[in-house]
Amino acid sequence: MRCLATRALVAAACFSLLGSASCRSGGDGDGSASKAEGDGEAEAGKDGEKVIKGRFANAVQVSEHGFILEDKPPPSKEELEGDDLSLDGDDDTAMRGGGGSGRKRFGQSPLYVDGKAIAVVAYGELPAWLPTRPEKLSDGRMVNRFRLAEYLEALSVPVAKIREIHFYGGRGRIAIMPGEELRRAKSRLLFSFTEGDAGKMRMHWEGDLEVSDTIDKVQAVAVYIDKKPPPWDRAKWGLVDEHGEKIRGIPYVETPLRGGVRLYLDGRIVHVLKRNRTFERKTAPNRIVDGVPYFRMFEYLEEEGVDVDSIVAVELLDQNTIGERIDGQTLARERDTIELSAPPKSSGHVLIHLGPENARRSVKITALNMYTAARALAHHRR
Repeated sequence: MRCLATRALVAAACFSLLGSASCRSGGDGDGSASKAEGDGEAEAGKDGEKVIKGRFANAVQVSEHGFILEDKPPPSKEELEGDDLSLDGDDDTAMRGGGGSGRKRFGQSPLYVDGKAIAVVAYGELPAWLPTRPEKLSDGRMVNRFRLAEYLEALSVPVAKIREIHFYGGRGRIAIMPGEELRRAKSRLLFSFTEGDAGKMRMHWEGDLEVSDTIDKVQAVAVYIDKKPPPWDRAKWGLVDEHGEKIRGIPYVETPLRGGVRLYLDGRIVHVLKRNRTFERKTAPNRIVDGVPYFRMFEYLEEEGVDVDSIVAVELLDQNTIGERIDGQTLARERDTIELSAPPKSSGHVLIHLGPENARRSVKITALNMYTAARALAHHRR
């Protein structure tokens, strides 16, 4: 594979194929690479040519701006055997419609800590107390950004103890960052969403960072604190265990977070509700309407081990929009009558049923934010 004589493509070769954000083209456009943390180091090859050492592959300079990889390029999608790590597909998943036309789909990005899913990185599901960091673009537009370290802290993840963080992208790519680098660059490591206040998680790699790759749209994030982070093996194009065997999926994750309606308490997932599980429950529903079981929401949550007595506010989300908030006297009055149901063909939604019997209404949701008194007043941020 050859990088053409443009500064952007030389940088792309360094970032995507050598696997280091510290490999950068020179400011004068000569395609040179700087040494950082032992990666991206230039040395002389056997015939005197310049060789840029990369974490995943080495690039040989064959002209003033041209490079050729010594190793084969990344595997194709077919070679990856379809590892799917996001909720609704990944950056390379094509949905086939009529006539064989392809359409990209971008799922939201689960966040795992030591193999446990604690959140989905979606705009509407961000903690309400997470600060927004507006930035002005070169064209004058103002855009919203979020600091990754602040996001983790908002979810009560001990950033000071993070050993490593992995960002999963398309075609099996994984950007690996040491915990100390996350802490060093905490004010510069930002993310946003591909559609502003909707869409998929997108990373912004600013400045000189110690990271093995630079991934734009993120399928999933894995944080390692107590668990040992597995190493990357380029020959296997993936993470490997202590025996050198490639790990399928995300390490330590027993049940990947796929679909369902996320129920959050103070920003962290406490339960994922799926329709088939409501039919498998051991306790009888409050009632059955047209064959669909209805459960009292707070009774359901209590059975799932949620401290329902601490909940003082509830937000109903459809995609990234807060459709309704229930708190104060309204929540106290309706608490025992709020029901949830998951009718057939609901396409990943759950219905919340509210109001008195003579004026009952149903609200479709994709996620539910619940708050204790310590966090309930933070809802004004968005």
